[in-house]
Amino acid sequence: MWTILLLAFAQGPAAQQASALVDASVAFANRGEFREAAERLVQALALDPNQGEAHYLLGLVRQSEGRREAARESFARAVKLAPRNGAAQARLCELDTEFAMARESGYEAAMGVCRRAAQLEPGDGEVRYHLGRSQAKRGEQAAAIASFQTALRLDPKLAGARFALGLAYVDSQNLTAAIPMFEQVVKAEPANGNAHFQLGAALAKQGDCGRALPHLEAATTSAQKHYVLAGCLVKLNRPEEAARERERVRELRAGDGARKQGRFRAALAQKMAAAGELDGAETEYRAALEMAPDLTLKIDLAVVLLRKGKAAEVGAVLGGEADPLARYQVALAEAKLGRVGAARGILEEVLRGRPGFAEAWYQLGVWLLEEGEVVGAERALGTAVGLRPDEPAMRLAWAAALERAGRGKEGAAQRRLAGSVN
Repeated sequence: MWTILLLAFAQGPAAQQASALVDASVAFANRGEFREAAERLVQALALDPNQGEAHYLLGLVRQSEGRREAARESFARAVKLAPRNGAAQARLCELDTEFAMARESGYEAAMGVCRRAAQLEPGDGEVRYHLGRSQAKRGEQAAAIASFQTALRLDPKLAGARFALGLAYVDSQNLTAAIPMFEQVVKAEPANGNAHFQLGAALAKQGDCGRALPHLEAATTSAQKHYVLAGCLVKLNRPEEAARERERVRELRAGDGARKQGRFRAALAQKMAAAGELDGAETEYRAALEMAPDLTLKIDLAVVLLRKGKAAEVGAVLGGEADPLARYQVALAEAKLGRVGAARGILEEVLRGRPGFAEAWYQLGVWLLEEGEVVGAERALGTAVGLRPDEPAMRLAWAAALERAGRGKEGAAQRRLAGSVN
């Protein structure tokens, strides 16, 4: 008791208030009210920027919303403030592994982060799972198998670990060990087409086409699936069915080359865009779209066109799309072309269908403020901040609207909160 009282006295009023706000954020998060939780965390960090727990919890909120880069910033800040914060290090391990998988590079660095997490959190099976994923990608199958086995020993229900262990066994030519892993995955997840394929392919390699056949038939469609099926049907003396499967292989392979090339060029375009090589990114995105049309690629191309000052071309890329993200890019292009009224109309339409679109509220508020419509701007920007409490740019814009509305104290308070988070 005395220790607790002395600690509270040593912390001082600001630190105590920050701790209370962190506690309140946890209560909100436990009820699924993540925006309210984020607001309390921002307030806590304004009082005490070195409140490591607040950075960690803010990272969890950001991660739950799918904002992985922002989440990583929070977790990294938490680890910097408290190097032995195992929970934050474990989340860094997870995110760095995911980033490495997406880039198909950086596995060594991700492994280092995960090894540190394993030291701090020896009972966390998920950390061992992510370590194993990087090891497997680097071809270190024996190490990956050991990591996946440890992950499952620590957490037998860990999603993905059993399937990953099965794949590592396959890559190690140990089908006898792989088959039970895939059987357990299929039993737990009957709709998992990839697991059905891996199980069927492993059984087929062992010559057990009778058991393999139902799993191959339930597998996700691919040229490889139909190729293995054809081989098994031949062994089962079903030549007509085997011929149909071979024809299906030819049909699928005819389009596979273009799709694979399209994915390769899309990945190249993303890397170029991230590096600021916009001309190359535009060329690669256009080539990828010719090979494999995809709305996500169209939106990415539109972003590049806007960055290059080619707003007039965005309409040709996205003009017929109804997706809110696509319409948002069209609105930005309209504004760039000086047609702010049309841009506002598009955003207002988007927001009627998707009222939780924080970026659209923010952009609408910025335009309204530029046009002197202070009341509408304050409402739009306040809504954006309510949806995304930890976004400094949105708070600063709201602060400007509040100040323009004659509410200087409120504006100053928002500026202070905006400076509390990265």
